[in-house]
Amino acid sequence: MGRSLVSDDGDAGDLIQRACAINDFPMADPLLNFNSKIFSAQLHTAFKVLRGGEPPVTLELAEVTERPTPPDVELFFLVFRGPRTPRLEQKIHHFEHSVLGAFDLFITAIAGDDQGMSYEAVFHRLRKKTP
Repeated sequence: MGRSLVSDDGDAGDLIQRACAINDFPMADPLLNFNSKIFSAQLHTAFKVLRGGEPPVTLELAEVTERPTPPDVELFFLVFRGPRTPRLEQKIHHFEHSVLGAFDLFITAIAGDDQGMSYEAVFHRLRKKTP
């Protein structure tokens, strides 16, 4: 008998994700749909970084900086501000946001002071072609 796509509590909100997992289809990366304008609309909002068995860390999106590029290239930087401890490792972390949802993002620490730590993510990629 096949596995149910609806969670035990009857919530079908993750139907696509479960269907993809059951059928071994890769999930689309939500970051492919995000650009600097989407992140700019979320400036000074909280992003939760999940850390396995450890308590999550809340970061604030403090800056979004877009750099001039050729028309087919996208280059922008995100700076997140968070607590001094725990210091997050330079690696891909799982983020959750109330508007943007869940996604994985590579961040690295770029500065620290008595008030906390700053982390940066860099997006440098070809722009999507518009149909």
